[in-house]
Amino acid sequence: MPVKLDTPAEEFDTADPRLATMLGNLQANILKPHGRDFARHVFLRFTGSPSSVRAWIRSIVAPGVTTAAKQFGTPPGTDGGVVGGFFLSAKGYQFLGLKLSGFGSGVFRKGMKDQHDGLFEPLLDTDNKDPEPGRWEPPYRNEIHALATFADDDVNVAEAAAAALRASAAGIATVLTTEHGNTLRRHNPLTNTNDPVEHFGYFDGISQPVFTRKDFLKATSRQRWEPGARLSLVLVDDPLTDEVDAFGSYLVYRKLGQDTAAFADKVKALATSIGVTPEVAGAMVVGRFKNGTPVLRAGAPTGGTENDFNFREDVPGARCPHHAHIRKVNPRGTTPATSLESERKRRIARRGIPYGPPLPGVADKPAPDPNPSLPRGLLFMCFQSDIGDQFEFLQRTWVDNEHFPTGVLTLGAFHTNTGDDPLIGQNADAAQKWPKKWNDEQAGKKTVNFESAVTLEGGEYFFAPSLPFLTAL
Repeated sequence: MPVKLDTPAEEFDTADPRLATMLGNLQANILKPHGRDFARHVFLRFTGSPSSVRAWIRSIVAPGVTTAAKQFGTPPGTDGGVVGGFFLSAKGYQFLGLKLSGFGSGVFRKGMKDQHDGLFEPLLDTDNKDPEPGRWEPPYRNEIHALATFADDDVNVAEAAAAALRASAAGIATVLTTEHGNTLRRHNPLTNTNDPVEHFGYFDGISQPVFTRKDFLKATSRQRWEPGARLSLVLVDDPLTDEVDAFGSYLVYRKLGQDTAAFADKVKALATSIGVTPEVAGAMVVGRFKNGTPVLRAGAPTGGTENDFNFREDVPGARCPHHAHIRKVNPRGTTPATSLESERKRRIARRGIPYGPPLPGVADKPAPDPNPSLPRGLLFMCFQSDIGDQFEFLQRTWVDNEHFPTGVLTLGAFHTNTGDDPLIGQNADAAQKWPKKWNDEQAGKKTVNFESAVTLEGGEYFFAPSLPFLTAL
């Protein structure tokens, strides 16, 4: 019986033998993060004949792609080996002589470099505010056809897998660049685990949509926020195969540089300007304290990474500002003129990994490096069923829109100086309005332009094809 994409998380049991075909056809890391600490991302531009590239993908690449069946079938505590993934851009499909008409995401068909805005988007403040492709890092200015990823808990194993792929691509493709990802981990005393953090020092990956029954049941408290999601949030039928239960997903890849020194200076300046501690100022930027405590719930770090909350508890934004990162990207029931269910369909499945060594005090591993000028950042990756309705909507209509969410419309007539997302926003002129005192609406707010210390360095839109497509090329 074909798998239905409207299946909710609580009903999707990966141990069900009726799902074996579907999971065997699907790439790993889509429905659940692979959890490996090291990754290599190899970007390719095809140069061989289309027939030779097809044969290379079929015989060399496809056998190294990890399936969701293997990911979910590996017993806990055992080494599941390298997690391999392979993704094609719209230009990559065209190079292979394949039509794009079956891909429902128009944004994918255009590609990330196409920053053309519609007639009304500038008026509605939903235009593209990313840096122009000519300012991206040189490798990303090229036409990118494919991305191959390799992840493992042993850095040497991940590197060896990437090296083998690069060697096999001789005469088939030009390697544009290889990105080196490494998870940062810091001990979490609340759970006695070593949890992921990002370079600014905040625990990361706390709030994610979950797609399986096992992960759904782990979220024991679901009174104010429901983390479960239907498969349709990330999966679509692979349009280039007729096999049953052959699904794929659209992948957004963005290399985001993080200026750690600038961020620290900006947090201190904000704290001085509005009269709070740097710890509180940083929490108002992110929406959480560094230990994961939601600033919605407390004016100081307390119990840690709570996720059962919604922003209806703080409509005025006196505790968690309307522009705080976690509120901008996931308003949790406070988006004007829409339903909670419609809002939840904008969610994305984040699968990124940091790059560069941590500064001292940020993470317990890998080894820190005190040099503040070393390249650091995030190799941002997210899966979804439609890039335009999910990632691009989040980035343009919510994150970079200075009128969201306090304006019913996005026109200036409703503007109350929300500002852009101070953490990842790319709208340099959109100042934010900050509470002068936590949880005191009467204390008023002050306008301060906290310009993001995160910069887009390059990227592309891809599709994660099914295994039947890859093996039949």
